[in-house]
Amino acid sequence: MQVVPTQTRFSKGEASSARGMVATKDRLATRAGLEMLEAGGNAVDAAVASCLAVGVVEPASSGVGGGGYLTYQVGEHGGVVGFPMRGPLAAGPDMYSFTGEAAVGSFGWPDVVDNANLEGFQSIATPGAVAGLCEAHKRFGRLPLQDIAAPAVRLARAGYPANWFHVYGLGQQVGKLFKYEELRRIFLPGDEMPSADLMNPALIRNPELADVLEAIGREGPDAFYRGDIAKAIVTDVQQNGGVLSEEDLALYQPFVWEGGLEFEYHGKTVRVPLNACAGPTSAMTLKLLNGFDVASMGHNTTEMLHAYVSCARLAYEDRFTYLADPDTVDVPFEGLLSDTYAERRRATIGDKVLNFGPGDPWIEEGRSPTETLVASKPAWDNGTTHLCVIDGEGNAVSLTNTLMAGFGSGIVPKGTGVVMNNGMMWFDPVSGRVNSIAPGKYPLNNMTPALVLGKDGVKLVVGASGGRHITNCVTQLIMKALDFDMGPQEAIDSPRVDCSMPYTGMDPRIDEDVQSALRSRGHQLKTMAEDILQEGFSSFASPVAIARNGKNELRAGVDTFHTAYAEGL
Repeated sequence: MQVVPTQTRFSKGEASSARGMVATKDRLATRAGLEMLEAGGNAVDAAVASCLAVGVVEPASSGVGGGGYLTYQVGEHGGVVGFPMRGPLAAGPDMYSFTGEAAVGSFGWPDVVDNANLEGFQSIATPGAVAGLCEAHKRFGRLPLQDIAAPAVRLARAGYPANWFHVYGLGQQVGKLFKYEELRRIFLPGDEMPSADLMNPALIRNPELADVLEAIGREGPDAFYRGDIAKAIVTDVQQNGGVLSEEDLALYQPFVWEGGLEFEYHGKTVRVPLNACAGPTSAMTLKLLNGFDVASMGHNTTEMLHAYVSCARLAYEDRFTYLADPDTVDVPFEGLLSDTYAERRRATIGDKVLNFGPGDPWIEEGRSPTETLVASKPAWDNGTTHLCVIDGEGNAVSLTNTLMAGFGSGIVPKGTGVVMNNGMMWFDPVSGRVNSIAPGKYPLNNMTPALVLGKDGVKLVVGASGGRHITNCVTQLIMKALDFDMGPQEAIDSPRVDCSMPYTGMDPRIDEDVQSALRSRGHQLKTMAEDILQEGFSSFASPVAIARNGKNELRAGVDTFHTAYAEGL
């Protein structure tokens, strides 16, 4: 007798509140944000406290050694604080040697000797997290920075109990942990995996990081970017062949974009970050989709998925061809984000899939590019976190921060406890391409923390971790919320697709007849296995979201297969 396995489905309960809501990837980080709201702080205070705390308790994914974006609405002020990682001034197109082998795994880059662009001291870019978080607090925070840093300091010094996700993350990165001494000393004390026993869990402590966080709370960003901490970071990096300098740290400044990148989608305003990130890709996807009556097509039908996948793939082609740091590359942002360009690109979508390729946004710009560079095909990453906050006054923050890969570079400069990013992995190591390495350049990254606004303020705060999967995840959640009136937990748990690879990844719960019909239209599909944790129930990224109805109803959803946690006052 053949036994047919049953499909068991799980979902987390949706959190609700009328006074304020915090949703992060860890219960302790969420509680850090709530502590700020209870003390009279606003959404920015809570978001910064949660981000510092989650960098302690989720050290493989985020921390002060990384960078990100904070999309905000505080009273009448709305915009984005950008603090992405930046290439060091000594970085250049010849800093890596090649093995001569083609790319391995999911990477689109040629193979570099010793994986020096992926891990180790040469993979470290200038971190922006401290500068950006402190800038947001200086502009909009209410509570003293020292109070905001206090929960993270407490967690790092006293320790936090290991849970299943910590142990799972350590297991995934065990090779990196045993390769880099300081990383192993902190997170595998005694060279043993911490116990996640519910009755007697091990405490993970990082007192040196506590000292750094305490100094940041006391002195602000200068404590990190200048003086003894900066010197300790740079000394260890340069003694081991890295190129990060004290000048890189001292010169780092975050972006502050009033208004951010805003566009209309089906009657609402969406705000995402600008420049060399996934914000423009998300905007292009939804601007293309704006021309379809998605709601009338029905959720996850053949027509709806054909429209969405076509729009997402067109946006990705333009992303890889054109997007880069606009201070180093001539990028046609105005053309790419124009309504007329969206109309021209949308007109190429028919009943059958054609060979998707990049468009020509220079037509809308009325000019030719100053130079033409070869497209770069970047890789995905898995070292990112996301958090959302809405306070009782309707102020809101969507914040994504990343180390890039799991535990970033693997490097913890001696005496600091700070896990450093491997942001150089975002760059194309081959020269002469749109995303090639240049001194002080910002690499193209995958973050797109979003706010959706209506006439009475913020309606949805949403974002995700998951590298190249992020933009498709965020745009689908916005679509599910606006076009199909889904609550945040329902939207997160419902099946999604992903268009960031040469094929379109399909959640196995999408009807087989629909998948067959999409294949008949020319779509190349791959149904992802249900037994892969990273690509199972909440497929293709790990999101959190908070929805606001009226002035007093807040509802939050988080990734079911994660330690992510939402709670309200």
